[in-house]
Amino acid sequence: MNFKKSWKRFALLGTLVLALGVVAGCASDDSADKAAASNPDAKVVNVATRGTSKPFSYTNDDGTLTGYDVEILKEVERRDPSLKFNFKPMAVDAAFVAMDAGQVDMIANQMRNNPQRAAKYLYTKEINNYTVRKLVVKKGRTDIHSLKDLEGKTVAATTNSEFVDLLKKYNETAATPINVIYTDKGTVETLNLVATGRADAAGEYEYMVSTAQKDRNLPVESVGDTLTDVPTYFLLRKDPEMQKVADKIDAQVKAMREDGTLKKLSEQYLGGDYTVEPKK
Repeated sequence: MNFKKSWKRFALLGTLVLALGVVAGCASDDSADKAAASNPDAKVVNVATRGTSKPFSYTNDDGTLTGYDVEILKEVERRDPSLKFNFKPMAVDAAFVAMDAGQVDMIANQMRNNPQRAAKYLYTKEINNYTVRKLVVKKGRTDIHSLKDLEGKTVAATTNSEFVDLLKKYNETAATPINVIYTDKGTVETLNLVATGRADAAGEYEYMVSTAQKDRNLPVESVGDTLTDVPTYFLLRKDPEMQKVADKIDAQVKAMREDGTLKKLSEQYLGGDYTVEPKK
């Protein structure tokens, strides 16, 4: 009797072990497939990106990080298996702190080149796109067409944008300074401030306004002449290792420009070809 019970237990145990082995075998095959599809020697580059700024960097409905800046790097990664980009969503101010602390290696967030940053960080040489920025007001408003019309009024601006520099320069000689509301939450916040009447205007990219009109039905519109058209790049930590990464990115972005891929990404995410300098 005891022998029969022991035999049954042994048989049951053997069956369980066999079943677990099959499951483990499937898992191993899956892991092997994933490992085979990637390059274990790839350089992992930690990339700070806003993640909430459509159409440049945002999370789509299925929870995937996407956007123009993000998709450029994903395409670079597909073309150059020696690179692996690990995206870390965060605000721009936090991204600079993280890069200075060595927590991230680069920033993908419509970065413009200026002497102060160039002295401390590396920029890619290939231009990602040009930003065409105009004043934005609540739809139907007709009293604002220029910076002059904003004297004594309130404007919403994203911290560290070239629009902030423009406002500061204008206020140096303005009869009545423009009041500025600063935010680090990007275009989503500046356009909300305009749409709700908490700000008289903002200075935003044309394609950001079009996206807000289409996706969020915001009652805002671009007015007046172009304020700025600034080229954007990727920004990297300044050291020899990251210079090699920057060179690899440049090589692939150049190839993407030549074969039309960059233009297609711009049309898909920005609503037009912003990869060439706008005509004056």
